[in-house]
Amino acid sequence: MMLRFVFLCVLYIMNTDIFLQKVTLVRPDLERLARKKVSIQADAEDLVQEVLMRLWLVREKWETHQNCKPLAIHILNHCIVSRYRKSKEMEPLENQVLVATEETPHQYVEAKDLGHFIWNLIEQLPPLQQLIMRLKDIEGHEVEEIAQIINATPEAVRTNLCRARKKIRDEMMW
Repeated sequence: MMLRFVFLCVLYIMNTDIFLQKVTLVRPDLERLARKKVSIQADAEDLVQEVLMRLWLVREKWETHQNCKPLAIHILNHCIVSRYRKSKEMEPLENQVLVATEETPHQYVEAKDLGHFIWNLIEQLPPLQQLIMRLKDIEGHEVEEIAQIINATPEAVRTNLCRARKKIRDEMMW
């Protein structure tokens, strides 16, 4: 029984060391990205801590991989969205400021329709081009990160991204 306990302690320490090694490489990028997306420094640090906690909970799934950065960025994006949603739910209605815009209802409907039109164009792209376009233009990943995620070369990613953008641009011109 004691030997099993010692083995589990050694295994836990090894897991902690591996986790800390990988996290120290990713943490500066997470902090930079969080500061870029959240205006308050303390909130950005809280988000990074939350991401690290979630990474610890799923460490068995990614311990064998060399790079946990894409997973960490994905978790960070989800944490930012959920924090934003919670802040919107908790804000009382009387504290919200209603701002009059110069936009007419007609312009609003046109902009909304254009957004739906663009999403429909993206959905008509081949699956690989859809994925690359979403990772680059919507989630903000770098070309090298996308190349790692889809197991392709950065040149192939750039080519597919260029083709996807060209197809959307051509469809919008018609």
